[in-house]
Amino acid sequence: MKLRLFALLALAVPSVTLLSPREALACGGCFAPPTETTVVNAHRMVLSVSPVQSVLWDQIQYSGDPSAFGWVLPVKRGAILEEGSDAWFETLDAATSVRITAPSSTCARSGGGCSSDLSSADAAGRAFGGDDVVVLHRGTVGPYDTVTLATDTPGVLNAWFDKNGFNVDESTQPIIDAYVDEGFDFIAIRLQPGKDVKEMTPVRVVTPGANPALPLRMVAAGTGANVAITLFTISEARLAPEGFAAAAVPIDLLAWDFASQESNYGVLREKAIAAADGGRAFLTPYAQQGSLFSPVSSPAAPFGVRYTTSGSTTPVDTIAAAFAQQGLANGETGEVQDSACAVRFAEIATESRAVANPCPAGVPLSDPSCGEVASDQIDARDLACGSLDDLAIAMVGLHPKDVWLTRLEANLPRAALDTDLVLSPAPQERVDNWLRARVSVHADVLCGAATPVLDGDRPSRTRGQGTLVGMTLGALALAAAIARRGARRLASRPA
Repeated sequence: MKLRLFALLALAVPSVTLLSPREALACGGCFAPPTETTVVNAHRMVLSVSPVQSVLWDQIQYSGDPSAFGWVLPVKRGAILEEGSDAWFETLDAATSVRITAPSSTCARSGGGCSSDLSSADAAGRAFGGDDVVVLHRGTVGPYDTVTLATDTPGVLNAWFDKNGFNVDESTQPIIDAYVDEGFDFIAIRLQPGKDVKEMTPVRVVTPGANPALPLRMVAAGTGANVAITLFTISEARLAPEGFAAAAVPIDLLAWDFASQESNYGVLREKAIAAADGGRAFLTPYAQQGSLFSPVSSPAAPFGVRYTTSGSTTPVDTIAAAFAQQGLANGETGEVQDSACAVRFAEIATESRAVANPCPAGVPLSDPSCGEVASDQIDARDLACGSLDDLAIAMVGLHPKDVWLTRLEANLPRAALDTDLVLSPAPQERVDNWLRARVSVHADVLCGAATPVLDGDRPSRTRGQGTLVGMTLGALALAAAIARRGARRLASRPA
């Protein structure tokens, strides 16, 4: 039986927010039997970079037979695989998604697939054995069995894939050989026997040292004509990809339809990304310094942005507090840790000390073998909420007050995946994800026959059926719909 392999990047690329649950999300290179159609069209990831370490999170979603799931990640030497939390992705995605508000008015009314047939740890050991393939580590992470292997001989790994039924086409084999030649190791994971796809949790790869390079070459394997990408970066600078154009949504054309209570942001976004250098571009809809631990404000939310999570009626004013609250709602942390963490997060918001991990590599923060940090450092354990430790791991080596959270989005054509993605500092300018529409459509529904007054004293630019905006609205792919489908359980709103 031919098997499917989903090979991800080492410190790789991200993914979309608009896929249905359990659809295959996280795969770099995808190799499938000729009789099956497997197309990777989206990636969503989080990348934290500090002088001490680089951490990549990937949210795996898979549909199919749980026993058929298998996944291979090329990683830099010394990388360690750990389990992440759903709350981490849910919080970052919802907090940084674009939110559109209507123009102010005086009489407004509410109107991979990835597979392997390894059936046991012993089978995995035999499969990854051989004179030229070395098993570096075998263990478990969350619901997964894992194997880390290495080889210095190009072609050997390809031969193993072929021998074990992974349909690696000739065009992809040189890419795998290149990763081998460049010193990459490989981590293979699969669901443990008896585990269901509903139990699949995000994973993170921790690599020593700063490494802001995201290899895109493996992504080309098995993709369609375009790959939608969402990447969250956490570092002490706002980051942007080198060699890619910077797409920008024309805010002056941002319109709000008072009849449907929807905007045309989705249409404008899609056109802006496609038009910039033929689609070889990234859009930055969100970039804020200090927003993980400190409240943020916006002209469209002048009293501050608040975050409300599923299972709670109490809004919080920071992303870190929302993360703890979402972890509680998901059952990924306890109520005591949730409240205690919110207090600690507020205390370190302006800290100039760096966060340090007192534990040996690969050892959980809760392990008794962990030591102590220096007096001029922040203990990463102070940022952990019980087992909910993604924020703590993301902050290792970083100074809380200096940290930027940036969201990058793209819809890259296949031809743009021919080179690695390198991130470097961008202009250190804030990008607000709360936007107020500039143009009004069907504004007459506000006041009936009366002429509505919008944006202070300025009359509505479009009444009745609308004029200019009627063209730009087109087939509305709207921010409101994006929020409903993409934000999942966490929503943010102005106070």
